[in-house]
Amino acid sequence: MFDNPLTRYRLGTVLIWLGVLTWAPFILLRIAGERPSLFLYLPFHLVGVMGGARLRASARREMDMPPPKRNRLRAAGHGLIYLGILVWAPYFYLKMFTGMPTEVMDFLPYHLTGVLGGVAVLGISHLADRKNAADK
Repeated sequence: MFDNPLTRYRLGTVLIWLGVLTWAPFILLRIAGERPSLFLYLPFHLVGVMGGARLRASARREMDMPPPKRNRLRAAGHGLIYLGILVWAPYFYLKMFTGMPTEVMDFLPYHLTGVLGGVAVLGISHLADRKNAADK
């Protein structure tokens, strides 16, 4: 069933979305005034997002899909995603090593701004590449 690279590519996309949507119950519980542990949701998020991305990348290689062309927009998009992920370094440092009370909601907006902004820039880069290919 998973012999087909296109099927694995699509499964990777589903895994990424499931990893992202893992946070829906967390957010709903926070809105309801509960304080769920970040560590109950984080493993599912990471497995979904990272596993899905790896599955998609390996399927792309098997399908001989050319890698996206490198340009400044792609570099900026990846940089924003990277910075959005790095936002968690001070959070975990403060939480694990200093014992200071640390609120996840103080870091989440910066994470989402970096990651979602980076994804948006990558999408713009993809659309620009498609337009350039169509113009040729």
